[in-house]
Amino acid sequence: MDQLGMKINVSREALKYLDDNILLGMGSGTTVEIFIEEMSKVGFKGLRIVPSSRRIDKILREKGYSVVELEDKCDLYIDGADAVDRELRMIKGGGGALTREKIIAYNSLRRIIIVDETKMRENFEGIYLPVEILVFSFKSTMKRIRDLDLKIRLRGQDSPFITDNGNYIVDVLIESKSHLEDISRKIKEIPGVIETGFFKDLADTVLIGKRDGGVEKISKIS
Repeated sequence: MDQLGMKINVSREALKYLDDNILLGMGSGTTVEIFIEEMSKVGFKGLRIVPSSRRIDKILREKGYSVVELEDKCDLYIDGADAVDRELRMIKGGGGALTREKIIAYNSLRRIIIVDETKMRENFEGIYLPVEILVFSFKSTMKRIRDLDLKIRLRGQDSPFITDNGNYIVDVLIESKSHLEDISRKIKEIPGVIETGFFKDLADTVLIGKRDGGVEKISKIS
């Protein structure tokens, strides 16, 4: 089975966790867009949905769903990830919506992450960690990140990528196998940094679409 097939399968599995009339938080990315397509085929038009990006907002409205702002805890949050390990730690933000995704995930009673098996990692070495930074004094902020002996790049370079919050994204190369959490913490201490794409303790269940057509489930140990 190809990657698209894996994403469709895992999206259909995640539909089993939905219930009409709940407040649903929705992440961003290609897997989430496939999930919305599969959801729309079934219905669930009683859902009230909190989107994490303008693009997802637009797609949901086009499908006839009720889109609302985050004012209270979501009953359920559905999202994808760029990389996940078996301790349910994640790197997210490839699409630039990491800050809004983290806010909604934090404010959700249950978080389900849907990925295909290519996103599973034993470690995060060699992956870029997205970091949202203020446009104001961004060159200074980037220098302070480099002072941590980290390799970074401004997403978009000559025409910088702008988030829905009006900020820039820089991508930080993770070269060490074991210090991602420490790197994220140090980066967040720098004034001008809004948020990083390191997500810890923000997934309760990860559903993994497999090449053989199956779906593996990993749940957080209480």
